[in-house]
Amino acid sequence: MCSECRDTGWVQERQPGGFTVSKRCRCREGGGVASHYGSLRLPPRFADATFDNFSAGEYAKEPRKHQVLTAAMSKGRWFADGFPMESSKGLLFHGGSIEWRTHLAVATLKRLADKGFSCLFVEYQGLLQALQNRPGDADYERDELASKVNSVDVLLIESLGERRPTEWAQDTIYSIVKHRYHNRLGLLATTGLPLSEITPEPRPAMQSTSTAARYQDTLAQRIGRQCVEMLDSICNAVQVEVQVAERPVAVASRSRG
Repeated sequence: MCSECRDTGWVQERQPGGFTVSKRCRCREGGGVASHYGSLRLPPRFADATFDNFSAGEYAKEPRKHQVLTAAMSKGRWFADGFPMESSKGLLFHGGSIEWRTHLAVATLKRLADKGFSCLFVEYQGLLQALQNRPGDADYERDELASKVNSVDVLLIESLGERRPTEWAQDTIYSIVKHRYHNRLGLLATTGLPLSEITPEPRPAMQSTSTAARYQDTLAQRIGRQCVEMLDSICNAVQVEVQVAERPVAVASRSRG
């Protein structure tokens, strides 16, 4: 962790006249203290994500949200602090917003990097595109990425299953997960897809957008049931979804008389 900015990426500098301004920390600039997160390939939006700056909301205002997100954050901390001795399984952050899922996963990955483990962030669709053999692509770049994906201590795959399934895509992601399983390597992943099947109902010919959402593909349909079974063997599911409580139905009072 950077001692100057505590990994927020910003420091407060006092100016003549008594006021302060925010400046980019030296750890995020080309000079000065080099950031040891550069090799993780973090996306700029989440480069500053830590457990310290993750907002779980206020318990007094949103108790359910606070409970779910605090529990998810605790599991991320526990995994990072116990890896590899006490953490036999990785984590699959699912549900909720991509902001919450990815923030927690990146914070976990950075905590592992702080302990000296080799780590790598990859986005699911981008990973498959980079690994796909296409005319004109440089073989050495693809081979280098494949080597890193298979060798780092902890791999983070964001938005797992986002891409529509193809046989090649399912085989590729299954191969990556299976390799991590057999070699006792760490895996973190995030997905916005439901993990379980939705109760099947006849799909009407015409349906509203809200109804169509109920027929969203599951993770198994996107990456293959065999891969999901392997994923279950290597990761614990961490819920980030905050269920909206149903409002009580108002009951009309009987008039007297």
